[in-house]
Formats: sequence, structure tokens, C-alpha cells
Amino acid sequence: MSKSALVIGAGVVGLAVSRGLAREGYDVLIAERERAAGTQTSARNSGVIHAGIYYPKNSLKAWACLRGKHLLYSYCSDKAVPHANVQKLIVATQPDQHAALQSLFQQAQDNGVPIERLGPQSAKEIEPELHATAALLSSTTGIVDAAALVQTLTQDIHEFGCDIAYETDIHSLVPQIDSTVVEGTSAGEEFTANFDIVINAAGHGAYGLTQAYWPAAPKPPARFAKGNYFSIVGRAPFERLIYPLPEPGGLGIHFTRDMDRRGLLGPNVEWVAQADYSVSPKLEPLFRQAVSRYWPNVADRTLIPDYAGLRPKVDGDDFVIGVHGRIVTLLGIESPGLTASFALAEKVLEHVVRL
Repeated sequence: MSKSALVIGAGVVGLAVSRGLAREGYDVLIAERERAAGTQTSARNSGVIHAGIYYPKNSLKAWACLRGKHLLYSYCSDKAVPHANVQKLIVATQPDQHAALQSLFQQAQDNGVPIERLGPQSAKEIEPELHATAALLSSTTGIVDAAALVQTLTQDIHEFGCDIAYETDIHSLVPQIDSTVVEGTSAGEEFTANFDIVINAAGHGAYGLTQAYWPAAPKPPARFAKGNYFSIVGRAPFERLIYPLPEPGGLGIHFTRDMDRRGLLGPNVEWVAQADYSVSPKLEPLFRQAVSRYWPNVADRTLIPDYAGLRPKVDGDDFVIGVHGRIVTLLGIESPGLTASFALAEKVLEHVVRL
């Protein structure tokens, strides 16, 4: 008889974990609060396949990003999910930033990430609209159609026999000796069920569930870290992704593009008291000022408020995987969570097989 597993959250990570569990023979049910899969953090990011440059050596983020990058490229190729290895430039725009850029170069080397230093002329030759006094070229950075990835994963797990219960809100998890009692509501109806294994991959909702079984779990910040995006009207100014040096809480307002070659700027870091996905037009001057340092021609282009996302942060700068009883919890799965999703699924399965 197969063991039962409940996965809370149908974001990319939850779907990847469910796929892994189903392939190992578990009877998997996914509980998703929204009416569709992948509508929150998985849909509200830059859609970047990260190389693994920014994260401390031997951290879970560094390992999961590097491993996940290869797994994600492979999955997208095998399943014809739209993606592209477009590369990325991380730029310094004045000489006093060169030391910080060199530190990133060393970090990339420490993590085993392919990286190349470019001078200003070389950078401008490959991206004529770019202003940079020095740059790093990341050859393994890419982009993926996140919505298509979610759709493909959803189809994939259905073929493995997984079910997704939408509009299902989990209220409590109570560990037993060899199982977990789960209470919640589904389509407005209360329920109580028992599962052999529970994976708490609920994103922003994950921490709240931990209080019954892991009261010492790393806490989220008191305010939400919101990231806003603006779209660029007309042709995209760059072929590659363009990133400034990182800033506290994020990677700086960068340029990215989607598979349709639509140019986007963002995200910034805006600390807000309430969850809010609107993008204020009043942020446009801030975006223009920040981006003009590496893209002076932004002055001649029209920007339109687009979408926003909230980073599911917790204390510390790393991903967190906690095991308590027969519950595996994922916390702080912000960037590069999309890139790392298949690697995180592997790590969760390593824990599950030992339970």
C-alpha cells in the first residue's frame, strides 16, 4: 500500500516536490489556497534562471541554485517549456563600485559559476545602449516562461496520479507518532484528514502553520518586502539581462525580458505593512533614476506600471528546510526559488525517505 503525502502549496516548488514524491510511489494530494496553481510568488518574479553568483559558498541557496539551474534547463528542454539562455551582465557604473564587482567575481568563482570580467568597451560592444565602467558576464543565466512551467508541471503531476485541491486552506498540522492530522477548509467545507507525510511549501503561509509543531521556526520580517516592476514600451534595449550591484534586500532594479522580448525593469525593494500587488505610478522617477545609471537612454522611453510581488523572507539569508515529526517545512524560498525548485525537491525527498 502506497503512503499518503499532502503537499501544501501549488507553487513551482510545491509542484516539483509533488512530482518527485509521485515518482517515488507516494499517493500525493496538493492543497492550494488559490483557484489555480502558481499564482503567487511563482508568477510574480523576474522569471530568471539564476546562475548562482550571489550566495555564500556552501549555503543551501548556493547549492540549490547551481543544482536547480541544471535540472531546470534539462526539464524545460525535455518538456518544451519556453526558455532561453540569454546571459547576464552585472555592471559597475562608476570606479568606486569596482571593488564590490570584484567581490562578486570571487563569489562566483568560489561557487563554481562560469563568470567573465569585461571592460567598458567590451561591454558596450555587445550591448550598445549600456553604460558601464566594468562588468561581469554570466554565461549560464537564462529566462523561463514561469506560467508555462507551472502549466507543464501541473500536467506532469496529473499524469503521475496527483490531485490538486484548489480553494483549500490548511488551518493546522498536528504531528502524531507516525502521521500528521490536518485540519482545514476546502471549497468552504471544513475537513480533518490524516497523512503519512506532509510537506509545508505554502510560501507566505508556511510560517503561520509552523507554530503548532515548530514554535522556534525562523520568523518573517514585520513588514513585507515588495518588489515592483515597470514594462518598457517598444523594443527591448538589451539582448542580455542587465543587473546593477545588489542592494539590501534584493538584487537592484535590473533589466530583464520575457520570451516575447518584452522588456521589464524591476524589482525594487519596498517595505510595506500590508500585502499589496498594485504598482504606483509615483515610483516611476525612482526607477528612472536607478536605471539611468546603466541605461541613459531610458530618458527617451515610456515606462508603464506592470506587476508586483512579495518576497517570502524569514530571518537569515538562506533557504530553510526543517523536519519535525513527519512534516517537512520550506521557509524563506525567495529568489532564486524558481531556479532552485527541482533541487529543493530533491533535498525534500532525501528527508522524506528517512522518515
